[in-house]
Amino acid sequence: MKSRYLTLYSDITSVPVKWIWKPYIAIGKITLLQGDPGCGKSTMMMHLISELSNGSVTTNGNFNSLPQRVLYQCSEDGTKDTIKPRLESAGADCQNIAFIDEEVYDGLTLDDERLLAAITEWKPRLVVIDPIQSYIENETDLQMAGKARKLMRKIGMWASTYDFAVVLIGHFSKNEGVKALYRGLGSIDVVATARSVLQIEKSEEDQDIRIVKQVKNSLEAQGEDLMFEINPQTGFHWIVSPSNSHKNEIYLTTTEAIPSSKHELAAVLLKEALNNGPMESVKIRQIMTENNIGVNTMNRVKAELGIKPYRKMKAWYWALPGNDRRISSKGE
Repeated sequence: MKSRYLTLYSDITSVPVKWIWKPYIAIGKITLLQGDPGCGKSTMMMHLISELSNGSVTTNGNFNSLPQRVLYQCSEDGTKDTIKPRLESAGADCQNIAFIDEEVYDGLTLDDERLLAAITEWKPRLVVIDPIQSYIENETDLQMAGKARKLMRKIGMWASTYDFAVVLIGHFSKNEGVKALYRGLGSIDVVATARSVLQIEKSEEDQDIRIVKQVKNSLEAQGEDLMFEINPQTGFHWIVSPSNSHKNEIYLTTTEAIPSSKHELAAVLLKEALNNGPMESVKIRQIMTENNIGVNTMNRVKAELGIKPYRKMKAWYWALPGNDRRISSKGE
């Protein structure tokens, strides 16, 4: 029986979850990394970025892939005197790490079309925003459930469509009385949208030692606690890392991921349809109709993914960013 609004799960092809760092950071998903200012969030992340950039192996053997590209956008530290020296100290291959120069392109926001353009051009495997609060046009948007949900959904859509992991770094709020999972700044919808939430705190016994806890994992069994040290003399090093049970699993399959909404399904279908090049808009509409996806949903996802229409030989075509053509007239 056909329904205008329903899609059968039997018509959906299951796909595996892919990992940057199993079970902490998944490709195509949002990960939150949060903690108090000065707890070592950025330092830990820069070491992970460095390892990913040159395909080196961590103490537990997780990063043993080919070198991967990373987009690291940070507003709190200087690029020349702080970020670059830290990356070099960590052994990073800086040819695989890029950023948008905010002295040239100011006013950058989390859902900025310039960020999407950079992602589609650079094709990173990991995008890190540090901190998320600096890239929100109006900080109250994070507090408002509807706006926060819409913003996070858009970022998640980009990650899923263009096949990269997102890590959003954020500071804890001052409300220490709430459950640990919800201590980050912003609406509960920010945490709800993330598939993994990591929190860093200083050890009570030794202030040089940090403890990393995964307080949420919607894709896999929750990861064990990690520990690292930031010592003025010896620098950064892991003390306790995950067991070797996840060795060599940077891109191996785990659980199955199924679109959870019409919005997400539309993004998956558009990516599949346009992955190999432009397609006539009439054929795209036919695909959407067959999967019971309405025009409004299709057009919203089209805009969020930055899909560009153009006209050729009296026919309209759609193309993903980075694969578009010169548009001869206003897109439909």
